[in-house]
Amino acid sequence: MATALSVLAGQDGPDRRALPVGEFFHPAPLAALALLAANDWWLKGAGLLPAAVTGKLSDFAGVVFFPLLVTALVGVGRLGARRLGQNIDPSLSVARLAVAVWATGLLMVAIKTTPAAAAAVEAALGAVGIAAHIVVDPTDLVCLPALAVPWLVGCAHIARLPLGRLEVLVDDYANWRLASAAAIEVELSDLISCGATSDAVGDLAGAVAAYVDRKDINGLERALAALRD
Repeated sequence: MATALSVLAGQDGPDRRALPVGEFFHPAPLAALALLAANDWWLKGAGLLPAAVTGKLSDFAGVVFFPLLVTALVGVGRLGARRLGQNIDPSLSVARLAVAVWATGLLMVAIKTTPAAAAAVEAALGAVGIAAHIVVDPTDLVCLPALAVPWLVGCAHIARLPLGRLEVLVDDYANWRLASAAAIEVELSDLISCGATSDAVGDLAGAVAAYVDRKDINGLERALAALRD
């Protein structure tokens, strides 16, 4: 996965930047997107599987990859704003992940139970050149538990320091928006809530401060590697 990330999103480090889209380039959402494409372009109408099965395959794939696509697109937008001078963090946060997962679930409920909602989404997709036909079928909601996949993938990405966050930490410490290693550690509390160890987070916070103060690149690389192993 590290190789795929380095090609598709970049690999961040003391002297490297990466796009804040790492959660989307996890194997799970990429496999779900491939399944959706194969299902819609080949399996549907091929007669290999019942229509009820192919329909639910598309719904399953959609709820797996769509929330992480949303969070990644938001991250890119926020990165653009940061490049224009806004003091914002473009990397994935627990709040953004939760909103994307919940919004996907609510949208799924709406379009599978309400014809007006399905028609509105079809029209919105058509306005951007995407032809879609949404079948209103409440039984498709059986796919909703698959929303656990993007939640777990996103949390795992946050725990390993999401792509784009390192740049923000270094910049904030260098410009006194974070005044100490302890302040950096507090800023990284979401990593611990997502499963990172407090020792690894503390080491990273100290390494960020040492990199800015003394240009200790090797120490920061080691702290990143320890967190992401």
